[in-house]
Amino acid sequence: MLPLPCSIARRWAASVALACTAALLLLPQTAGAEEARLPPPSFANGFPADDTFFPVGVWLQNPRNAALYSAIGINTYVGLWSGPTEEALAELDRHGLLAVVEPTPLARTLRNARVIRAWLQPDEPDNAQSNGRGGYGDCILPEEVVNRYRLIRELDATRPVLLNFGQAVANPRWFGRGHRCSMIAPEAYYRPASRGADIVSFDIYPAAEERQDHVKGRLELVGEGVANLRRWAGPGRPVWAAIETTHINNPTRRPLPEEVKSEVWMALVHGARGIFYFVHEWQPSFREDGIFRYPDTVAAVARINAQIRALAPVLNAPSEPPRAIATAPVKVATLEKRHQGVYYLFAVNLERKPARVRLALGEAGASYAIVLGEDRTVAVMGGAIEEDLEAYGVRLYKVPARP
Repeated sequence: MLPLPCSIARRWAASVALACTAALLLLPQTAGAEEARLPPPSFANGFPADDTFFPVGVWLQNPRNAALYSAIGINTYVGLWSGPTEEALAELDRHGLLAVVEPTPLARTLRNARVIRAWLQPDEPDNAQSNGRGGYGDCILPEEVVNRYRLIRELDATRPVLLNFGQAVANPRWFGRGHRCSMIAPEAYYRPASRGADIVSFDIYPAAEERQDHVKGRLELVGEGVANLRRWAGPGRPVWAAIETTHINNPTRRPLPEEVKSEVWMALVHGARGIFYFVHEWQPSFREDGIFRYPDTVAAVARINAQIRALAPVLNAPSEPPRAIATAPVKVATLEKRHQGVYYLFAVNLERKPARVRLALGEAGASYAIVLGEDRTVAVMGGAIEEDLEAYGVRLYKVPARP
Protein backbone atom coordinates (compact mmCIF):
# COMPACT_ATOMS: atom_id res chain seq x y z
CA MET A 1 0.00 0.00 0.00
CA LEU A 2 1.89 3.01 -1.23
CA PRO A 3 3.06 5.04 0.47
CA LEU A 4 4.07 3.44 3.77
CA PRO A 5 6.93 4.31 6.10
CA CYS A 6 9.89 2.02 5.46
CA SER A 7 9.99 1.06 9.14
CA ILE A 8 6.55 -0.53 8.79
CA ALA A 9 7.57 -2.42 5.69
CA ARG A 10 10.74 -3.72 7.35
CA ARG A 11 8.89 -4.92 10.46
CA TRP A 12 6.25 -6.53 8.28
CA ALA A 13 8.79 -8.27 6.08
CA ALA A 14 10.70 -9.52 9.10
CA SER A 15 7.52 -10.93 10.61
CA VAL A 16 6.58 -12.78 7.44
CA ALA A 17 10.13 -13.98 6.97
CA LEU A 18 10.11 -15.49 10.46
CA ALA A 19 6.93 -17.41 9.74
CA CYS A 20 8.18 -18.53 6.37
CA THR A 21 11.49 -19.68 7.83
CA ALA A 22 9.61 -21.86 10.28
CA ALA A 23 7.59 -23.37 7.47
CA LEU A 24 10.62 -23.84 5.26
CA LEU A 25 12.00 -26.40 7.67
CA LEU A 26 9.00 -28.57 6.84
CA LEU A 27 9.11 -28.19 3.06
CA PRO A 28 10.93 -29.77 0.15
CA GLN A 29 12.26 -27.59 -2.66
CA THR A 30 9.65 -24.93 -3.49
CA ALA A 31 8.03 -24.83 -6.90
CA GLY A 32 7.64 -22.03 -9.40
CA ALA A 33 4.54 -20.01 -10.15
CA GLU A 34 3.28 -22.39 -12.81
CA GLU A 35 3.02 -25.22 -10.25
CA ALA A 36 0.78 -23.40 -7.77
CA ARG A 37 -2.48 -25.19 -7.18
CA LEU A 38 -5.82 -23.44 -7.41
CA PRO A 39 -7.26 -22.35 -4.08
CA PRO A 40 -9.98 -24.42 -2.46
CA PRO A 41 -13.50 -23.03 -2.73
CA SER A 42 -13.88 -22.42 1.00
CA PHE A 43 -11.83 -22.20 4.18
CA ALA A 44 -12.79 -23.59 7.59
CA ASN A 45 -11.47 -20.50 9.38
CA GLY A 46 -12.03 -17.97 6.61
CA PHE A 47 -14.59 -15.20 6.27
CA PRO A 48 -18.25 -15.85 7.12
CA ALA A 49 -19.92 -17.83 4.38
CA ASP A 50 -23.43 -16.42 4.82
CA ASP A 51 -24.61 -13.94 2.23
CA THR A 52 -25.18 -11.12 4.75
CA PHE A 53 -21.42 -10.57 5.10
CA PHE A 54 -19.51 -8.42 2.62
CA PRO A 55 -15.88 -7.48 3.44
CA VAL A 56 -15.47 -3.77 4.22
CA GLY A 57 -12.03 -3.14 5.64
CA VAL A 58 -9.58 -0.50 6.75
CA TRP A 59 -5.85 -0.67 6.07
CA LEU A 60 -3.22 -0.93 8.82
CA GLN A 61 -4.96 0.84 11.68
CA ASN A 62 -4.45 0.77 15.43
CA PRO A 63 -6.92 -1.52 17.24
CA ARG A 64 -7.51 1.21 19.82
CA ASN A 65 -9.72 2.85 17.17
CA ALA A 66 -11.77 -0.30 16.62
CA ALA A 67 -14.89 1.26 18.15
CA LEU A 68 -14.68 4.25 15.79
CA TYR A 69 -14.29 2.08 12.72
CA SER A 70 -17.01 -0.35 13.77
CA ALA A 71 -19.36 2.62 14.21
CA ILE A 72 -18.95 3.62 10.55
CA GLY A 73 -19.49 0.12 9.20
CA ILE A 74 -16.00 -1.35 8.98
CA ASN A 75 -15.98 -5.09 9.65
CA THR A 76 -12.36 -6.06 8.91
CA TYR A 77 -8.90 -4.78 9.83
CA VAL A 78 -6.44 -5.43 6.99
CA GLY A 79 -2.97 -5.53 8.53
CA LEU A 80 -1.83 -4.71 12.05
CA TRP A 81 1.06 -2.33 12.73
CA SER A 82 2.94 -4.66 15.10
CA GLY A 83 1.48 -7.92 13.90
CA PRO A 84 -1.21 -9.94 15.68
CA THR A 85 -1.01 -9.80 19.46
CA GLU A 86 -3.38 -11.02 22.14
CA GLU A 87 -4.29 -7.46 23.08
CA ALA A 88 -4.91 -6.36 19.50
CA LEU A 89 -7.12 -9.32 18.65
CA ALA A 90 -9.05 -8.98 21.91
CA GLU A 91 -9.81 -5.34 21.13
CA LEU A 92 -11.03 -6.19 17.64
CA ASP A 93 -13.13 -9.03 19.03
CA ARG A 94 -14.78 -6.68 21.53
CA HIS A 95 -16.14 -4.67 18.63
CA GLY A 96 -17.06 -7.58 16.38
CA LEU A 97 -14.26 -6.96 13.89
CA LEU A 98 -12.32 -9.54 11.90
CA ALA A 99 -8.69 -9.34 10.81
CA VAL A 100 -6.33 -10.10 7.94
CA VAL A 101 -2.82 -10.31 9.40
CA GLU A 102 0.72 -11.37 8.63
CA PRO A 103 1.39 -15.03 9.49
CA THR A 104 3.61 -14.86 12.56
CA PRO A 105 4.58 -18.19 14.17
CA LEU A 106 2.46 -17.51 17.26
CA ALA A 107 -0.60 -16.04 15.55
CA ARG A 108 -2.63 -19.27 15.46
CA THR A 109 -1.94 -19.99 19.14
CA LEU A 110 -3.42 -16.74 20.45
CA ARG A 111 -6.58 -16.97 22.51
CA ASN A 112 -8.50 -14.76 20.06
CA ALA A 113 -7.12 -16.37 16.90
CA ARG A 114 -10.71 -16.83 15.70
CA VAL A 115 -10.62 -13.11 14.81
CA ILE A 116 -8.02 -13.89 12.13
CA ARG A 117 -9.86 -14.79 8.93
CA ALA A 118 -7.06 -14.46 6.37
CA TRP A 119 -3.28 -14.22 6.13
CA LEU A 120 -1.56 -11.27 4.49
CA GLN A 121 1.28 -11.53 2.00
CA PRO A 122 3.95 -8.77 2.07
CA ASP A 123 2.48 -5.66 0.48
CA GLU A 124 2.95 -4.60 -3.14
CA PRO A 125 5.50 -7.14 -4.36
CA ASP A 126 5.03 -5.66 -7.84
CA ASN A 127 6.68 -2.40 -6.76
CA ALA A 128 10.36 -1.63 -6.26
CA GLN A 129 11.27 -2.84 -2.77
CA SER A 130 13.01 -0.79 -0.11
CA ASN A 131 16.67 -1.73 0.28
CA GLY A 132 16.71 -0.60 3.92
CA ARG A 133 19.21 2.18 3.17
CA GLY A 134 16.81 4.83 1.92
CA GLY A 135 16.75 3.55 -1.63
CA TYR A 136 14.89 0.98 -3.68
CA GLY A 137 15.82 -2.22 -5.45
CA ASP A 138 13.67 -4.31 -7.73
CA CYS A 139 10.24 -5.86 -7.43
CA ILE A 140 9.57 -9.40 -6.22
CA LEU A 141 9.14 -11.75 -9.14
CA PRO A 142 6.00 -13.90 -9.48
CA GLU A 143 7.84 -17.13 -8.69
CA GLU A 144 8.88 -15.81 -5.29
CA VAL A 145 5.40 -14.45 -4.60
CA VAL A 146 4.00 -17.94 -5.20
CA ASN A 147 6.72 -19.55 -3.09
CA ARG A 148 5.76 -17.31 -0.18
CA TYR A 149 2.13 -18.31 -0.65
CA ARG A 150 3.03 -22.00 -0.48
CA LEU A 151 4.94 -21.42 2.74
CA ILE A 152 1.98 -19.66 4.32
CA ARG A 153 -0.35 -22.46 3.22
CA GLU A 154 1.98 -24.97 4.85
CA LEU A 155 1.60 -23.05 8.11
CA ASP A 156 -2.19 -22.94 7.83
CA ALA A 157 -4.43 -23.95 4.96
CA THR A 158 -7.68 -23.20 6.82
CA ARG A 159 -7.54 -19.49 6.06
CA PRO A 160 -7.21 -17.73 2.69
CA VAL A 161 -4.18 -15.62 1.79
CA LEU A 162 -4.68 -12.02 0.67
CA LEU A 163 -2.17 -10.31 -1.61
CA ASN A 164 -2.29 -6.58 -2.36
CA PHE A 165 -0.70 -5.22 -5.53
CA GLY A 166 0.24 -1.66 -6.42
CA GLN A 167 -1.14 0.77 -8.96
CA ALA A 168 0.37 -0.76 -12.11
CA VAL A 169 -2.70 -3.02 -12.14
CA ALA A 170 -4.57 0.02 -13.48
CA ASN A 171 -1.67 2.27 -14.49
CA PRO A 172 0.86 0.51 -16.75
CA ARG A 173 2.92 3.71 -16.95
CA TRP A 174 3.63 3.65 -13.21
CA PHE A 175 7.33 4.37 -12.71
CA GLY A 176 7.72 2.68 -9.32
CA ARG A 177 7.99 -0.96 -10.40
CA GLY A 178 11.77 -1.21 -10.39
CA HIS A 179 14.05 -1.84 -13.36
CA ARG A 180 13.36 -5.53 -13.83
CA CYS A 181 9.59 -5.42 -13.40
CA SER A 182 9.28 -2.34 -15.59
CA MET A 183 10.41 -4.61 -18.42
CA ILE A 184 7.54 -7.05 -17.77
CA ALA A 185 4.12 -6.25 -19.22
CA PRO A 186 1.54 -5.93 -16.41
CA GLU A 187 -0.49 -8.92 -17.58
CA ALA A 188 2.65 -11.04 -17.83
CA TYR A 189 3.41 -10.20 -14.20
CA TYR A 190 -0.02 -10.28 -12.59
CA ARG A 191 -1.31 -13.51 -14.13
CA PRO A 192 1.38 -15.70 -12.52
CA ALA A 193 1.77 -13.54 -9.40
CA SER A 194 -1.95 -13.84 -8.63
CA ARG A 195 -1.39 -17.54 -8.07
CA GLY A 196 0.31 -16.44 -4.87
CA ALA A 197 -2.99 -15.71 -3.15
CA ASP A 198 -6.58 -16.77 -2.65
CA ILE A 199 -7.79 -13.15 -2.59
CA VAL A 200 -6.08 -10.41 -4.61
CA SER A 201 -6.40 -6.64 -4.29
CA PHE A 202 -4.75 -3.49 -5.56
CA ASP A 203 -4.51 0.21 -4.78
CA ILE A 204 -4.58 3.35 -6.89
CA TYR A 205 -5.50 6.81 -5.58
CA PRO A 206 -6.40 9.06 -8.52
CA ALA A 207 -8.09 11.87 -6.59
CA ALA A 208 -5.07 12.47 -4.36
CA GLU A 209 -2.48 11.75 -7.06
CA GLU A 210 0.02 14.61 -7.10
CA ARG A 211 2.61 13.63 -9.72
CA GLN A 212 1.17 11.69 -12.66
CA ASP A 213 -1.01 13.84 -14.89
CA HIS A 214 -2.44 10.81 -16.68
CA VAL A 215 -3.77 9.53 -13.33
CA LYS A 216 -4.91 12.74 -11.60
CA GLY A 217 -8.66 12.79 -11.10
CA ARG A 218 -9.30 9.71 -13.23
CA LEU A 219 -11.55 7.85 -10.82
CA GLU A 220 -12.43 5.32 -13.50
CA LEU A 221 -9.01 3.73 -13.00
CA VAL A 222 -10.38 2.05 -9.87
CA GLY A 223 -12.95 0.17 -11.93
CA GLU A 224 -10.48 -0.55 -14.71
CA GLY A 225 -8.06 -2.04 -12.21
CA VAL A 226 -10.72 -4.33 -10.77
CA ALA A 227 -11.64 -5.50 -14.27
CA ASN A 228 -7.98 -6.12 -15.13
CA LEU A 229 -7.25 -8.03 -11.96
CA ARG A 230 -10.37 -10.16 -12.25
CA ARG A 231 -9.33 -11.13 -15.75
CA TRP A 232 -5.70 -11.83 -14.81
CA ALA A 233 -6.38 -13.60 -11.51
CA GLY A 234 -8.99 -15.82 -13.11
CA PRO A 235 -12.09 -17.42 -11.61
CA GLY A 236 -11.96 -18.54 -8.00
CA ARG A 237 -9.92 -15.61 -6.71
CA PRO A 238 -12.04 -12.74 -5.38
CA VAL A 239 -10.74 -9.25 -6.10
CA TRP A 240 -10.80 -6.48 -3.50
CA ALA A 241 -10.08 -2.79 -4.08
CA ALA A 242 -8.44 -0.14 -1.91
CA ILE A 243 -10.30 3.16 -1.68
CA GLU A 244 -8.67 6.53 -0.91
CA THR A 245 -10.15 8.88 1.68
CA THR A 246 -7.53 11.55 2.52
CA HIS A 247 -4.89 13.91 1.09
CA ILE A 248 -2.30 11.13 1.47
CA ASN A 249 0.70 13.14 0.18
CA ASN A 250 -1.16 15.81 -1.78
CA PRO A 251 -1.30 19.09 0.19
CA THR A 252 -4.07 20.61 -1.96
CA ARG A 253 -6.37 17.75 -3.00
CA ARG A 254 -8.29 15.00 -1.29
CA PRO A 255 -11.15 12.87 -2.58
CA LEU A 256 -14.48 14.54 -1.95
CA PRO A 257 -17.17 12.42 -0.28
CA GLU A 258 -18.98 11.86 -3.59
CA GLU A 259 -15.70 10.77 -5.18
CA VAL A 260 -15.19 8.18 -2.45
CA LYS A 261 -18.68 6.88 -3.20
CA SER A 262 -17.90 6.78 -6.92
CA GLU A 263 -14.70 4.81 -6.40
CA VAL A 264 -16.45 2.30 -4.15
CA TRP A 265 -19.24 1.67 -6.63
CA MET A 266 -16.90 1.62 -9.62
CA ALA A 267 -15.09 -1.21 -7.85
CA LEU A 268 -18.31 -3.05 -6.99
CA VAL A 269 -19.92 -2.63 -10.41
CA HIS A 270 -16.77 -4.05 -12.00
CA GLY A 271 -17.00 -7.11 -9.76
CA ALA A 272 -15.01 -6.41 -6.59
CA ARG A 273 -15.95 -8.82 -3.79
CA GLY A 274 -14.55 -6.65 -1.02
CA ILE A 275 -13.17 -3.17 -0.38
CA PHE A 276 -10.92 -1.55 2.18
CA TYR A 277 -10.23 2.10 2.89
CA PHE A 278 -6.80 3.71 2.97
CA VAL A 279 -7.05 6.38 5.67
CA HIS A 280 -3.44 7.39 6.38
CA GLU A 281 -2.39 10.97 5.67
CA TRP A 282 1.04 12.65 5.43
CA GLN A 283 -0.10 16.12 4.31
CA PRO A 284 -0.62 18.58 5.91
CA SER A 285 0.92 16.40 8.66
CA PHE A 286 1.05 12.71 9.42
CA ARG A 287 -1.98 11.09 10.96
CA GLU A 288 -2.58 7.36 10.90
CA ASP A 289 -6.36 7.72 11.13
CA GLY A 290 -6.45 10.75 8.84
CA ILE A 291 -10.02 10.15 7.74
CA PHE A 292 -11.23 11.49 11.09
CA ARG A 293 -9.93 14.94 10.15
CA TYR A 294 -12.81 15.13 7.67
CA PRO A 295 -16.30 14.73 9.15
CA ASP A 296 -17.86 14.95 5.68
CA THR A 297 -15.87 11.94 4.48
CA VAL A 298 -16.52 10.01 7.69
CA ALA A 299 -20.27 10.57 7.25
CA ALA A 300 -20.10 9.54 3.59
CA VAL A 301 -18.16 6.37 4.38
CA ALA A 302 -20.69 5.48 7.07
CA ARG A 303 -23.52 5.88 4.53
CA ILE A 304 -21.69 3.88 1.88
CA ASN A 305 -20.92 1.07 4.29
CA ALA A 306 -24.48 0.96 5.60
CA GLN A 307 -25.72 0.62 2.03
CA ILE A 308 -23.21 -2.14 1.28
CA ARG A 309 -24.29 -3.98 4.41
CA ALA A 310 -27.96 -3.70 3.44
CA LEU A 311 -27.17 -4.89 -0.09
CA ALA A 312 -24.75 -7.64 0.92
CA PRO A 313 -27.11 -10.49 -0.04
CA VAL A 314 -27.59 -8.81 -3.42
CA LEU A 315 -23.88 -8.17 -3.99
CA ASN A 316 -23.09 -11.76 -3.00
CA ALA A 317 -25.69 -13.16 -5.40
CA PRO A 318 -24.49 -14.35 -8.81
CA SER A 319 -24.49 -11.60 -11.40
CA GLU A 320 -27.18 -11.69 -14.05
CA PRO A 321 -26.14 -12.16 -17.67
CA PRO A 322 -25.61 -8.62 -19.00
CA ARG A 323 -28.87 -7.53 -20.61
CA ALA A 324 -29.17 -3.88 -19.62
CA ILE A 325 -28.09 -1.41 -22.30
CA ALA A 326 -26.82 2.08 -21.47
CA THR A 327 -27.17 4.74 -24.15
CA ALA A 328 -25.33 7.97 -23.36
CA PRO A 329 -22.61 10.33 -24.62
CA VAL A 330 -20.41 8.99 -21.79
CA LYS A 331 -19.21 5.53 -20.80
CA VAL A 332 -21.50 3.89 -18.25
CA ALA A 333 -20.74 0.65 -16.41
CA THR A 334 -23.61 -1.49 -15.17
CA LEU A 335 -24.05 -4.52 -12.93
CA GLU A 336 -27.23 -6.59 -12.83
CA LYS A 337 -28.24 -8.76 -9.88
CA ARG A 338 -31.28 -10.75 -8.85
CA HIS A 339 -32.08 -11.59 -5.23
CA GLN A 340 -35.24 -13.27 -3.99
CA GLY A 341 -36.79 -12.70 -7.38
CA VAL A 342 -36.10 -8.96 -7.40
CA TYR A 343 -34.02 -7.38 -10.17
CA TYR A 344 -31.33 -4.78 -9.34
CA LEU A 345 -29.40 -2.55 -11.71
CA PHE A 346 -26.35 -0.60 -10.52
CA ALA A 347 -24.91 2.04 -12.87
CA VAL A 348 -21.85 4.31 -12.69
CA ASN A 349 -20.79 7.15 -15.00
CA LEU A 350 -17.15 6.46 -15.89
CA GLU A 351 -16.40 9.98 -17.07
CA ARG A 352 -15.81 13.42 -15.54
CA LYS A 353 -18.81 15.00 -17.22
CA PRO A 354 -22.54 14.81 -16.54
CA ALA A 355 -24.85 13.30 -19.11
CA ARG A 356 -28.39 12.22 -19.84
CA VAL A 357 -28.43 8.43 -19.72
CA ARG A 358 -30.98 5.95 -21.01
CA LEU A 359 -30.85 2.57 -19.30
CA ALA A 360 -32.78 -0.20 -21.03
CA LEU A 361 -33.50 -2.70 -18.27
CA GLY A 362 -32.88 -6.41 -18.40
CA GLU A 363 -36.31 -6.91 -16.84
CA ALA A 364 -39.55 -6.88 -18.82
CA GLY A 365 -42.81 -5.39 -17.63
CA ALA A 366 -41.52 -2.99 -14.97
CA SER A 367 -43.40 0.28 -14.51
CA TYR A 368 -41.10 1.95 -11.99
CA ALA A 369 -37.83 1.52 -10.12
CA ILE A 370 -36.79 2.48 -6.61
CA VAL A 371 -33.65 4.63 -6.51
CA LEU A 372 -31.81 3.23 -3.50
CA GLY A 373 -30.37 5.76 -1.08
CA GLU A 374 -32.32 8.67 -2.58
CA ASP A 375 -35.85 8.14 -1.20
CA ARG A 376 -37.49 8.37 -4.62
CA THR A 377 -38.75 6.32 -7.53
CA VAL A 378 -38.33 6.76 -11.25
CA ALA A 379 -40.70 5.76 -14.03
CA VAL A 380 -39.82 2.94 -16.41
CA MET A 381 -41.04 3.94 -19.87
CA GLY A 382 -40.74 1.54 -22.78
CA GLY A 383 -38.62 -0.76 -20.65
CA ALA A 384 -36.06 1.95 -19.88
CA ILE A 385 -35.08 4.58 -17.34
CA GLU A 386 -33.87 8.02 -18.41
CA GLU A 387 -32.00 10.16 -15.90
CA ASP A 388 -29.33 12.82 -15.63
CA LEU A 389 -26.17 11.27 -14.23
CA GLU A 390 -23.58 13.50 -12.60
CA ALA A 391 -19.88 13.31 -13.44
CA TYR A 392 -18.78 9.96 -11.99
CA GLY A 393 -22.34 9.65 -10.67
CA VAL A 394 -23.82 6.48 -9.18
CA ARG A 395 -27.37 5.14 -9.46
CA LEU A 396 -28.63 2.05 -7.69
CA TYR A 397 -32.01 0.78 -8.87
CA LYS A 398 -34.29 -1.84 -7.39
CA VAL A 399 -37.07 -2.99 -9.70
CA PRO A 400 -39.93 -4.48 -7.65
CA ALA A 401 -41.19 -7.85 -8.76
CA ARG A 402 -44.39 -7.77 -10.76
CA PRO A 403 -47.48 -8.82 -8.76
